[in-house]
Amino acid sequence: MIADLSGKTALITGGGQGLGLGISTKIAEQGANIIVTDLDDRNKFNVENLAKKNNVDYLYLEMDVTDTIQVSESMKKAIEFSTVDILVNNAGVPGAPGSTGTRWRDEDWDFTWKINVKGLHNVTEAVLPHMVNNKSGKIINISSVAAKAAKYATAYYATTKMAVIAYTQALAREFGSSNINVNAIAPGRILTQFHKDWVENRKKLGDTTTDLFSKESLSAVMPLGRAQSPEDIGALAAFLASEDAKNITGQTIQCDGGQVMS
Repeated sequence: MIADLSGKTALITGGGQGLGLGISTKIAEQGANIIVTDLDDRNKFNVENLAKKNNVDYLYLEMDVTDTIQVSESMKKAIEFSTVDILVNNAGVPGAPGSTGTRWRDEDWDFTWKINVKGLHNVTEAVLPHMVNNKSGKIINISSVAAKAAKYATAYYATTKMAVIAYTQALAREFGSSNINVNAIAPGRILTQFHKDWVENRKKLGDTTTDLFSKESLSAVMPLGRAQSPEDIGALAAFLASEDAKNITGQTIQCDGGQVMS
């Protein structure tokens, strides 16, 4: 095991598919019960199978992180289900549909910010009083390598992911006295629908160098020369959620094959 999370309950936003499912998987494998929120109710079957496989309890909530009323109602259901010991803010988007390179529309910025930053805040704000009352909690925010190594046509995405880092640091300082650890993970290249959508967007902009997962492309930017899997990020999240990481807070840890070193 990476860490013993037996008896704990983790809430993972966007946890029913892609990167989120990888995070849900690794946390459940460590013995934690899981509360998964997702936009698509069809992903409930992924979570149900995962919980059965690892013999843990689960709660699936169809939830839009940008809808404050929905978030409030869902968090009440989550807390009725169990004490929320761990929060993983994973829900996010690579950008707005139809964005056009360096000439972004106001709605491109608004759409991405509303989900990646404000949505993350909505969920955190709903869970924090519960953690403060319990004098215990682990919050893990998913940022991106783009926050420190932005690429072409990613300004608004990179900006939101840098905001996640700043938000993480501010929360860590403010709530450390309540025994709440707050950290961020910055993934690198992960072959999920999220990345596929981003590649398709780049193709529409005329970028033909979009084979991000070829050996040549990976080796050119990262010493390890290999992509990261959703489970790689999940393993790091599981560690940060454990008591083994009790003295780590306010940090952004990159899991990117060495793409960015700082």
